[in-house]
Amino acid sequence: MEINVDWYYDRMKLVKIFAKEVEVEEVAICIPLEYKTAVLIYELSKYTNVIATDFDGIAVKEKAVEWLRDRGIDVVNRKKAINAKYFLDCAAVLSRTALKHRRSISVVELTKTGEEILKRFEGVKAISVDSSTLKGIGENTYGTAFGLLDALMRLNVYLPGKDVVVIGFGRVGRGCARLLKALGCKVKVFDISESKMLEALYEGFEIANSFDADIVVTCTGVRGVLRIKDSSIRDGAILLNLGAEMEIEPAGELVADYNGVKKYRYNEIEYYLVADGYAANLAIANGTPIEVMDRTFSASILALNYLREDFNGVIPLPKEIEKRILTTMIAHRL
Repeated sequence: MEINVDWYYDRMKLVKIFAKEVEVEEVAICIPLEYKTAVLIYELSKYTNVIATDFDGIAVKEKAVEWLRDRGIDVVNRKKAINAKYFLDCAAVLSRTALKHRRSISVVELTKTGEEILKRFEGVKAISVDSSTLKGIGENTYGTAFGLLDALMRLNVYLPGKDVVVIGFGRVGRGCARLLKALGCKVKVFDISESKMLEALYEGFEIANSFDADIVVTCTGVRGVLRIKDSSIRDGAILLNLGAEMEIEPAGELVADYNGVKKYRYNEIEYYLVADGYAANLAIANGTPIEVMDRTFSASILALNYLREDFNGVIPLPKEIEKRILTTMIAHRL
């Protein structure tokens, strides 16, 4: 039995409050189209013209697309959205497409990866939601790890006692390492930053000197950070990515495809790659918990209004937005 999208709609109370305040006349939305995204798109469509566009084909939940279609909203190809006046984007996917065809854009960007990409371009007017405590710490550290847990539970593996290596001890990696440790996994971490490794040691984690583990999780945002040809991994290892880029490069012979998990053989060892190295929390699971995304999406809605202000470049999420959301959460016990 599968819970339908109406459950997510019922639970996303902040989005319903703040969608009424949107002032922009049009917005193209390009973020992974899962159930919570569908709720955001639908609720905003009551108050402004929304162009819902495809982020990619891997993270799309068909039930979410059907739910939107039943409410008169079709999901269109990205190229049909590039002329929208305002964007709500993830990893600068729509922004990069648009900047091939126009000189300037106004965008609310959800991710650190997207923020860094946008800083390379001229003609960008952007607000980075990831710069906030609400998203950068709240979602990335405390929320995303539950998406990892959701993905691992769908593999139906027993976690206590498993050897785990978490690659990347930034905000996402830190949260994943903490949660897996709390579940009884024997967690080691690796990061190229010496200061991050020191932080890991102070939190009681061992530093990994190889990727020899039952489960390896990448959380760096760096494409190809784990190359099987250059790495020593354990026979039977499960590899998952939680970053915004395709962080795992497989090698060897594909010997089995379990629809969401592929089994490879390389140099006499076998390993399992989840979701082809795409973000597993989105590809095979339901992403970050409802309440967390309700807060992030609400911040994004309010940020859209700030795009009408006079500024250039990439700026952080205005502090007054976080204050509004915090006071509303307290007042409504959300």
